[in-house]
Amino acid sequence: MKKCKGKHFTWSKPMSHMLLEILAEDALKGSKPSSTFKVESFVTMTTEISQKFNVQCEPKYMDNHLKIVKKKGE
Repeated sequence: MKKCKGKHFTWSKPMSHMLLEILAEDALKGSKPSSTFKVESFVTMTTEISQKFNVQCEPKYMDNHLKIVKKKGE
């Protein structure tokens, strides 16, 4: 399993795309009752991305990446 280089987790485009797909699905299921997703959603996303891309991902990485994506308007 790949670990972060230094202090930062590096997101590839396929990882970012998968995150956005999972977020969209969760929002449709009602896992986003307010302006943010439920903690359970971040845990699920972390597990799925870690397994698919063989990386060590944590829920805080999801939250941080989501903030960056929102700022960029991707």
